[in-house]
Amino acid sequence: MIKPRKRLPPLNAVGAFEASARLLSFTRAAEELNLSQGAVSRQIQVLEERIGVPLFNRRHREIELTKAGMVFQQAIAQSLMSIRRAVAIIENLESTSVTIAASVAMSSFWLMPAIIRFRERHPEIDIRVLASDQPVDPRREAVDLAIHYGDGHWPGLAKYKLFDEEIFPVCSPSYLEQHSIQSACDLQNEVLIDVEAGLSICNCWDDWFELAGVEPRDHHSSIRVSNFDLAYRAACAGKGVALAWSYGCTEMIEDGRLVRPLAISVRTRLSEYIVTADNYELSHAAKEVLDTLMDYAAGTNSSWGAQSAA
Repeated sequence: MIKPRKRLPPLNAVGAFEASARLLSFTRAAEELNLSQGAVSRQIQVLEERIGVPLFNRRHREIELTKAGMVFQQAIAQSLMSIRRAVAIIENLESTSVTIAASVAMSSFWLMPAIIRFRERHPEIDIRVLASDQPVDPRREAVDLAIHYGDGHWPGLAKYKLFDEEIFPVCSPSYLEQHSIQSACDLQNEVLIDVEAGLSICNCWDDWFELAGVEPRDHHSSIRVSNFDLAYRAACAGKGVALAWSYGCTEMIEDGRLVRPLAISVRTRLSEYIVTADNYELSHAAKEVLDTLMDYAAGTNSSWGAQSAA
């Protein structure tokens, strides 16, 4: 015989329990809920009577959860998370604001130019860029889209490949006029600009030479900088040869500030992806941004005609 469905406890009692369990204090829960301490205690008592077991051990001036209280608190926390997520999804469906996260370099050199072009066509959509070198998970953080670097194996995330990682040397036109660079081996005679920290598996010249099939030398003249912006600035100023990512210096090559001394490039077999939570319905605005970024990436890729040396 199927038992009749047990009625759920009053929601105000559940709210009093959640605050008390989180704060481990009836008094602080009452302050948060704008109730008297006695009212919170009575609601907890009603809840315990409805469930049939004590949820708190009452001690002098302190309380602690019983085992049953811990089980109930975990269930309430999961339920509240689901409710908050549902509210966020509902609010987001009609939102004209889109938040996208990316690394600092990706944000500066690829994402912002793309967004500037997007905004010319869609001024009604507000875009917030969260630049962080710590990966941002759209399932847990308040972002609609994120750009991730890697092999694409991220369970729970829907992914859209932007482009494969492609890395090649760049320098200023004046530097190239003064130096004879005919092969990758010749680069080891040049001043090489290295970035000390980066997100790629090919952050430095020694890594690049290895991928290009060139035996790196133990010693070569170098300038070391802390980020890609400084590396490109040094290269534009004619101070040496820097490593460039296909997405990173498009405008500097197009306007002639940088040139490629060699056609050769290397690929790491890793890629840049736009990711979203796979169970999260994007708003119309976020879909517009996603589609535009994918189109922009395809256009960016087609502008490079370099040879690949994997």
